[in-house]
Amino acid sequence: MVRSHAHRYFRGIFLLWVVGVLSVGCRTVPVRMPPPSKPFIKRSIKPAVAVTSFENRSGFEGEWRIGQGMADLLVAELSRCQRFEVLERQHLNDVLTELGYQRSPLFRQEGKARLGQLKHGRYLIRGVIHDFSHTSGIGFWAAMKRIFLRGRVSEARVTLTLTVVDVESGSVVGTASAAGYAHSTEGEFRTQYKNVAFGGEAFYRTPLGTATREAIRSSVRHLIRVIPREYWQPMIAEVREDGVIVLNGGSDCGFEIGRVYQVRKAPSPVTCPVTGDVLEWLPGPVVGRIRVIRFESRLALAAPEGQGTFERGQLLEPVRGEPGEPLP
Repeated sequence: MVRSHAHRYFRGIFLLWVVGVLSVGCRTVPVRMPPPSKPFIKRSIKPAVAVTSFENRSGFEGEWRIGQGMADLLVAELSRCQRFEVLERQHLNDVLTELGYQRSPLFRQEGKARLGQLKHGRYLIRGVIHDFSHTSGIGFWAAMKRIFLRGRVSEARVTLTLTVVDVESGSVVGTASAAGYAHSTEGEFRTQYKNVAFGGEAFYRTPLGTATREAIRSSVRHLIRVIPREYWQPMIAEVREDGVIVLNGGSDCGFEIGRVYQVRKAPSPVTCPVTGDVLEWLPGPVVGRIRVIRFESRLALAAPEGQGTFERGQLLEPVRGEPGEPLP
């Protein structure tokens, strides 16, 4: 009987692994602008993501609100891994209420937050909880020098699926399935959840807490592969009134004093006339050249080389064959 149970257990794990691989591998990746060419640094930009909600389909009917709680745990784990810029969406009304208070004449004028600074989300993440259970398992025998001990084990299981949606197109970028398992003795199973709050330190010492942590961390590893990488692009950040051009990076991004760069307008997308999908990005027309003259903190300053119409957001390309000698 033990062998039969073990066979079913490992077969279930294998099937979940296959589903996870297929769900991560079968996805449509939106067309993105390519990373900058040398000598610029190929530096990733943190994608802006927001966790919207978790739907509980597990049948769990305890006092824990695991839908809300699981979403909060995912937000915390996404922030901890430092690969994403995590935006508040579940409690955004609290932020909007505070901004409304700051506009009121009842509050002082100093220290107010500027309006129009809330960040846009690039991807929305929603989740479904399929299993959240702790069940008793089969009996087992252990033989030690003719002394036979009989006991029972129990298993905690947490399985979930995350769906990533591209805000710009509304299309599903991909899905990520994850699962977590933990085991305990039957005696622990009866008492270990008494007066335990979901997501607290005591919760993570329980089998369900261990399984939940494993499932959340596994889902984040899948999200890192599902969500496309985007790269920093060298461009004009500002054109000052005195004609000096401010660039969006310093020496750490590959800018060099004296080097000449070609300036282009932003690329334009070529779309399919049937579906409207972006097929490719075409480079914008060249508007002029600039030469880097000095650095400041996290910024570089440049001067026009000849005539040109320069604006914020235009992209830069290194001019080949330039010696890159500093100006006097």
